[in-house]
Amino acid sequence: MDYLLGDGHGKLVRSPPVERKPKQPFVLPKPNDNMRRIFAYLMFQRGIDRDVLYFFVHNRMIYESKKHHNAVFVGYDTNGIPRHAHKRGTGSESTYKGNAPSGAAEFSFHWRGRSKYICLFESPIDMLSFISMHKNHWQEHSYAAACSVSDRVLFQMLADNPNLQEVFLCLDNDEAGQKAAKRISDKLFLKGIKSTILAPTGKDWNEDLLTQRAIESESEVAEPCQMLLS
Repeated sequence: MDYLLGDGHGKLVRSPPVERKPKQPFVLPKPNDNMRRIFAYLMFQRGIDRDVLYFFVHNRMIYESKKHHNAVFVGYDTNGIPRHAHKRGTGSESTYKGNAPSGAAEFSFHWRGRSKYICLFESPIDMLSFISMHKNHWQEHSYAAACSVSDRVLFQMLADNPNLQEVFLCLDNDEAGQKAAKRISDKLFLKGIKSTILAPTGKDWNEDLLTQRAIESESEVAEPCQMLLS
């Protein structure tokens, strides 16, 4: 769109058109030839259950990128086409996380089950952590990671899956997460959709999982000691 601007002498001149760069197409990061780093990172640093991780890897929803060895969490549309990729650094000191350019946020990392329940999380690792702590029949339910505090993937899944009737908002236990949970809960209420806010005990669900793993580890060490002392 052109705009009329003053030339400083009382005359109006037409500004030059703004050149807009075409949006680059969405492309998945190139995969590495093995996934050793992401398995080590997700299982040993993040405590993700082995069976849960294998399930998503087998379904081509998690892989290791070639260039930076990031964990890549892929989101597909209803036709099985990759539309979104969230990247997470796997180095011991890395805090990198970001989305691949031109991804569609409404199709971020998620799983579609057949029950009426869906759980919304901020990050893929929180989603995997929650599933790791509640493994029984987990595939029956639906889960989504917004890769932010957005609600776009949630409302897309509600539109695509008429069986979904009840939402659990499992965002981080901090000001931003709980503020977003209340905002989304209000939107769902206006649409007549039942929702419940589930906050983790710690800052996020991965922190809760790691705490659980630490307690389990202490119990495994304490049990043989008690047997020796009895």
